[in-house]
Amino acid sequence: MSKSSTINKPWTISLIYLIVGICWIFFSDKAAEYLVSNDIREMSRYQLAKGIFFVIVTSLLLFILIYRLYSQVNQRKQELELLFTNPNLGILKLDEMGYVTYISENIRKITGYKASEIEGKHIIHFSPVEWKEIDLEELKLISKSKGNEGFTFTKRILCKNGEIIILKAYGMKVVNERIKSVSYITTFQNITDQVKFLNRLESQNKKLKDIAFEHSHVVRAPLARIMGITDLIQNHELDPVEKKELLYNLKLSSVELDQALKEINLKMNEV
Repeated sequence: MSKSSTINKPWTISLIYLIVGICWIFFSDKAAEYLVSNDIREMSRYQLAKGIFFVIVTSLLLFILIYRLYSQVNQRKQELELLFTNPNLGILKLDEMGYVTYISENIRKITGYKASEIEGKHIIHFSPVEWKEIDLEELKLISKSKGNEGFTFTKRILCKNGEIIILKAYGMKVVNERIKSVSYITTFQNITDQVKFLNRLESQNKKLKDIAFEHSHVVRAPLARIMGITDLIQNHELDPVEKKELLYNLKLSSVELDQALKEINLKMNEV
């Protein structure tokens, strides 16, 4: 454990203050007895000066301590504000039954709903019809998790405008043994754009595979015929009728190859 984290503990600060205060009182009184013990008026002035000095020093130390703590808290507050003003990030709280008890205000930018329109409703209420059963099963699995255990889930939300978005949530089941209550708190992120991007990549990958298949089958067939016919014309003696038929087939294969290449080029432009 680092020195700074140790000294920030309340009991450590209190203990240091107690020890320093006792030592100050003990040794300053000893010094008073030695220096001005025979003069009551001087003793009174010494005790007053000693007290004022102690108050000034402790006030200064207290100011430094409070200033440091305030700076740390203020910095942390700014970091959290920066984090949760991001329109794609937010906080969601659910009760034991799955009803929304709190959701951050930036949900409006994501879904079109105000926070007040979501709070008090069951989380499944906002699932698209085709995802309701899947979401319900996932919610049941989360409810069986252990107390203070982390979990993740992906949730599809039907927005106010009818659009479906995808949220990735990272949460924890919170069990309060004192009042026997269970709740769930999660941070969520809108990953709709990322999912759409991955889907586009998968679609492009499928198109490239189709193009590769066509290249190895559709193109190779007429190309193989052209190569075979060319070999026959070059290396074999043929009568005019045979040569005419081969040239006709050569033209057909060339047209077929040209058409196949045009279709592949078209698909490449679509990728």
